[in-house]
Amino acid sequence: MGCGASRTDGQKPMHVGVTATLTIEEKPPVIKENSQVIDAASLKCTALVKAWPANAVGTICFPEVDDPEFAIPALVSDKLPLAICISGGGFRAATLGLGWLRALQILGVLKKIKYLCTCSGSSWLASALCFQRLVSTDEFLGPYLPPEQCSLEEINDVDQKGHCVAVLSDAEPLREYFKDWAGSLLEDKEEVARQARSWTKGIAASFLQPYGLGDTDTSTVTCCGTKGGVETTVSERASDVGRGKVLMANLDGLPFPIISQAIMLATEKVKWLPLEWTPLYSGCPARGSESTPNLGAGWVEALGLNADLVGKPEAVDGCPGAVRVRVRPAGPASLGEAIGISSAFNAYQLALSKTKAGKAAHRALGFNTAQFLNFQDWTSSNVELVDGTALDYYAIYPTLRRKIPSIIVCSASRTECNDPKFAMYMMELAGLFGCWPGDPKQADIIPEEYNKIQQVFPAEGFSELCQALQDSAQAGLAPVHVNEYEVIENAALGVPGGWRVRVMWVINDRQSAWEAALPEDTRDQLERDRSGLIAKVEEALNPLDADTLREFPHVSTFAMNYKPQLVNLMANHAAHMLMSSKSAVHGMVAAAAAAAAEGTGSSADE
Repeated sequence: MGCGASRTDGQKPMHVGVTATLTIEEKPPVIKENSQVIDAASLKCTALVKAWPANAVGTICFPEVDDPEFAIPALVSDKLPLAICISGGGFRAATLGLGWLRALQILGVLKKIKYLCTCSGSSWLASALCFQRLVSTDEFLGPYLPPEQCSLEEINDVDQKGHCVAVLSDAEPLREYFKDWAGSLLEDKEEVARQARSWTKGIAASFLQPYGLGDTDTSTVTCCGTKGGVETTVSERASDVGRGKVLMANLDGLPFPIISQAIMLATEKVKWLPLEWTPLYSGCPARGSESTPNLGAGWVEALGLNADLVGKPEAVDGCPGAVRVRVRPAGPASLGEAIGISSAFNAYQLALSKTKAGKAAHRALGFNTAQFLNFQDWTSSNVELVDGTALDYYAIYPTLRRKIPSIIVCSASRTECNDPKFAMYMMELAGLFGCWPGDPKQADIIPEEYNKIQQVFPAEGFSELCQALQDSAQAGLAPVHVNEYEVIENAALGVPGGWRVRVMWVINDRQSAWEAALPEDTRDQLERDRSGLIAKVEEALNPLDADTLREFPHVSTFAMNYKPQLVNLMANHAAHMLMSSKSAVHGMVAAAAAAAAEGTGSSADE
């Protein structure tokens, strides 16, 4: 869709787009803006957008609650200071995340949660849930089956088990991605550049297109229910800059979604900077004072993502610290792009390669570059954006930046809780406590440096967490543990310290009591696949397909194309963790309600 184009999709329930009534030709020959005289030609395909730079001491506002235009009253009136964070982990995270959200919906908790923070594979699930309009939340998530009802007939049934189950059972983005990429290598350079985004397109086609949200090139996003009717002003401006489809997040009974990404840098001192994406805005919440280029800290509204600056910033009346800037889009900044970037794990894996072949592969793939604003000196730079797992596998830091006092953290991990090397393999979890011991296979990562970058909780909390998880695993119970921590300041990640947070940890692992309660046919299938040679050979021949239950529930991150029985079993297995721990879940709700009554749990506390 070109500049000034109107909506042509015809899907009103999905997209809201309004053609601007003033065309480029009708604009006056010169305009005085920000004390500058700008000719009409330079305004072509530009838009005025709002931005929020961090102040002199690095404090940053959160527009969804702090800005008089962008604030969403329902986040204060209808939600508790409670968040759920679902880790990365590809299809494993998406299927487990489905179960965790399903349980919270059934327990009546999902509608009370303020933030849903996701990363990588879990962002595929969250984006579809929060933006889709085809089915109700109950229909999307599907019914919970206790273990006694998980017969092979039931778990192979897709139609009656929720709309998302059907989508997850019929998604092959990795295959399409590799096919698209291989074909591009035979074409000219322009074609290679075009095909470089085939990962994003494959992800969007698999997880968003079934809900009419699959456009990756000509759309932008916003959120319903803002104080200033931002969704209307976005629609009026979007068509002028080739982003005429406006996808709206829906908070009716759902949390505000945040997707974790990362900026990849070329310097030795700073390799990554945190990046948040939301339906209203995106940006780096911490200053990269030692980075090259020098980036952060601040947000720009979603319409202004991946764009070049055209004019200087101008203060906004009634919004202390906020500014408006004129930008010209430099490329796509869609919902599909957001989840493609958040899950582009292979992008930074190849970028970190020591071999010429690995580096050449990364250059050919071309993930994922964008024009990014420096909110301090108001310049823009082209940077590489990658998988959020580079810094925030658990998608937990956004909640800590906002000082949310009650957080449910769900880990789609692949390591058993009673593994002697649990701390080594659970790098990201141990890092939160500054306790990662290092890994001989990752000798280039120095534990002391990694722990310094990641730590937000006291070290003594980690051993207690590990022991609690091991005790649960040995008892065959859900690996769940609740504790309170004093938050340690982490300026590099924009996390304020000196306050307390209550965390409910939910870790993916076998639940022997749950497995013992399965119907006989399902238990037999599970045992045959885990111990039999046929399943092992089948998966070796098709490493990208999850055709069996052999690795359940610790399925490889690189296994795609889950069969219905695996999707259903993974989702109900995860749901059982919370359903069997409902007293702990309701305890988290009560703690959040108490914090709200005391007036804590708000980004404006400070």
